[in-house]
Amino acid sequence: MWAASQTWGFEEGKPGVGLNGLLPAYAPPGLTEDDFNQFTDSIDDSWKDWSRETAGFVKDLYEGSHPTLADQQAAVQRVKVKVNTLEKALSDPRYSSISSQLKMLYGRLNPAVRLAEAMLNTLSMEPAEARQQRMQPAFAELQKAVDHLQADLAQYSNSTEWVRWSEINSLKGLKADDPAALETVAKVKAKLEAREGYSPVIKDFISREPFLQLEDALAAVLSASNEKGTFDATQLRESYAHLLDVLTQYQAQPTAELEADLRKTLDELRAKSPDGGVAVADALGSEYMNYNLRIVVSEGLVNRFFEETRTERSEIRERVMEANVYGYQCTEVTTKLDLVPNSLSASFALNLSGVIRSNANGYAPQATVHTVGYHTFNASKKVLFDGQNFYLENSRVSARANNQTVGATTKFSHVPILGRVANSIAIREANSRSPQTNAMAVQRIKEQVSTQLEKEAGEQFANASKQLQTKTYGPLRKYNLYPDVMTLSTTDSEMRFSSRLMDPDEIAGSTSAPIASLPANGMVAQVHESLLSHAFDRLGLNGKTMTEDEVRVLLESRLTEILGRPVEIPKPQNAAPEAEQQANTFVFDEKDPVRFTIDNGVVTLFIRAGLKRANGDDIPTQIISVPFTPTLQGDKILLTRGNVGVKPVVRPPNVTAQVARAQVMRQKIQTALPEQTVNAVFEVEQKGKVIKLAIVDLTAQGGWLVLALK
Repeated sequence: MWAASQTWGFEEGKPGVGLNGLLPAYAPPGLTEDDFNQFTDSIDDSWKDWSRETAGFVKDLYEGSHPTLADQQAAVQRVKVKVNTLEKALSDPRYSSISSQLKMLYGRLNPAVRLAEAMLNTLSMEPAEARQQRMQPAFAELQKAVDHLQADLAQYSNSTEWVRWSEINSLKGLKADDPAALETVAKVKAKLEAREGYSPVIKDFISREPFLQLEDALAAVLSASNEKGTFDATQLRESYAHLLDVLTQYQAQPTAELEADLRKTLDELRAKSPDGGVAVADALGSEYMNYNLRIVVSEGLVNRFFEETRTERSEIRERVMEANVYGYQCTEVTTKLDLVPNSLSASFALNLSGVIRSNANGYAPQATVHTVGYHTFNASKKVLFDGQNFYLENSRVSARANNQTVGATTKFSHVPILGRVANSIAIREANSRSPQTNAMAVQRIKEQVSTQLEKEAGEQFANASKQLQTKTYGPLRKYNLYPDVMTLSTTDSEMRFSSRLMDPDEIAGSTSAPIASLPANGMVAQVHESLLSHAFDRLGLNGKTMTEDEVRVLLESRLTEILGRPVEIPKPQNAAPEAEQQANTFVFDEKDPVRFTIDNGVVTLFIRAGLKRANGDDIPTQIISVPFTPTLQGDKILLTRGNVGVKPVVRPPNVTAQVARAQVMRQKIQTALPEQTVNAVFEVEQKGKVIKLAIVDLTAQGGWLVLALK
C-alpha cells in the first residue's frame, strides 16, 4: 500500500497533495479581482453578482487553503460551474450584444480551470481509470480512420463487398469501455497484415493509404491498451511545476524557445503520467495546439465566383423518324453550386439548369413541317473535395420537351382550298407524333447535356487539382508553410476550412476565437497570432543583415510567389534614403526575429534586432515592440501605431548608453513602420471573373485577428 501511494496516489493532508505547491500563489493576470471588476464595468448589471462570486471562487482556487484532494476538487468544480455558465451564455442569442466581453473572459478562464482539473485528475487517478483515459484518444482516431476508409470505398462499384471484407461496420462506434473492443481490433488488424496472401491486384488495393491509416489506428489502440507500469509521483509533479512555469513565461513574452520547451515538457508528461498525458494534452491542445487559421465561406459568396449564365447558338441537322430536320436552336444555361452537408470533406453539387428554344423545318416526302420547341433541363453532378483531390460522381439529368407544329407545306399548298386542307392534315399528322418526337428530344437533350457536363467538369476539376498542387501547395511546401493539419466540411449554406501551421517544436492556435457573424454572400477569416509568427519565422530573416527596403522586397517576392499574383507593399512616404539605410542596417537575431501578439484590439509586432552602423557604434540586439490598433473606417483600415518599446536582450553595463541606443532604434522603427491607412476594399479574380470584396468587420482579441468580408 505504501509503494502504491508513492506511484499512483498522494497521501492527503501534505503540502505536496494534488495541486498544492503547483498552482501560483495568486490568481494569474487576466483573472484577478481587478480584471473581473473591469469585466463587470463593461457589461450590464445583470452579471455583477455572477462576476463577484466567480472572482471569489477563482481567488480561493489559487490563494485558499485546500489540504485534501476533495477540497481541491470542490474548489475546481466551483469555478468550472461558472465556466459552464459562460458557455451557455455564448450560445444564447440574448447575450449577443456582450458576446465579445464574454468570449474574452471565457478565453482566459476556461484554459486555466481545464488545466487545473486535468492535473488534479491525473494526480488522483486509479490504474484502471488511467488505462481507459489512455485508450480514448486512440479509439477516437480509429473512428476517423474508419470514416475515411468508408468514404474512399464509396467511390467504387463493389464498395459493399469491401466494406464487408474490412469489417468496417464492426469497428464503427467501438469505445474504450467495450469489453470486446480489443478482440475486434486485433482481429481486423491481423486481417490487414495478412495482405501478402492475396493476389497482386488485391494486395495493391488494400495497401493504399486509407487501409494503411486504418491499420496504424488499430495498432495505436492496442498499444494504448498495454499497461504502463508504475509512475513516479515526484517526477510527475516536477514536470507539472515546470509546465506551469513555462506557460507563465510564454504568456508574458512568447518566444520560439518557450514553445519548444512547452512541447518537450508535454512529451515528458506523456511518459510520466498514468493516463499517458491524455488529460493535460487535451487541456493544452485545445488552447495551444489547435487550428491557427479558420475560414468560413457562404454559399452565396461561392456562387458570386461560380454562378454564370451563358447563351449558346447552334444549327440543327438531324434525322427524326423519316424526316430530315434543319434549323437552329438557342440554349440558355445557368450554372451554380449547391453546398451539401458533409462533416469530413467539402461536398457540393454542380447544378445546371437550362432552356432550349428551337426553330426548325422537318423535310419528309409528304410535307415540310415547321416546328418551334421550348425545352427545359436540369443536371446535377456531385463533387467531393478532401483538400487534395476532387472526386466526381456520375451526372444526373432530367429534361422536358415541348415541340409545337406551327405550319406545314405540301405539294398541294399552292392549290386553292385543297392546299389549306392538305396543310391541316400535315399539321395534324405531325401533332399526332408529338409524344414520340418529344420523347426523342428528351433523350437527345439528356445525352447531350450529360456528355457535355462530364467532359467540362472532368477537365475543369482535373485542372483545378493540378493548379492547386502546383500554384498553391507547391510554394507553401517550398517555404515550409504547408499546414500539418487541414480539414474541410460543408453545411447546406457554408463551406468551412481549418488548418494548422505547426512544427514539432511549435505551438499553434486555440478554440477560443472571437465570434464573428458570417455576412450574407460573404466570408469570415480568423487568423491566429501563431500563424503570423510561424510564417515570418520561415521568411528567412534569422541572423540576416538587411535594410528596411530589402525586407520589403523580400516580402513582396515571397508573397507574389505564394499568392500567384503580383504583390506590392507601398514604401513609407518618409522612408530613409537608400544611403542612410545602408549606413544603418538591421541585424536580425538568430531566434525570434519577428513575432506577433494580438489582444485587446491591438496587434503587436515584436522585432529582435540590432543595428549595424557605418560609424562602428553598433547597437546589440534589442527587443522592439510596435503596437498597431487596426480600426475600420468606411472603406479604409487605419493602423494607429502606439508607443514603440525598446529593451535590451542582455542588460547593458551602462544605462545611459542604453537610453541612447533605445532612442536610435525607436526612431529607426518609427520611420520604417509609420502609421498608415490601407484599403478595406479589394478585387479578387477567379476564372476571369472579378469580384469586389470589402472588409465590413474587424476584431483583434485573444490571439486572433478576425475579418468579416462581403
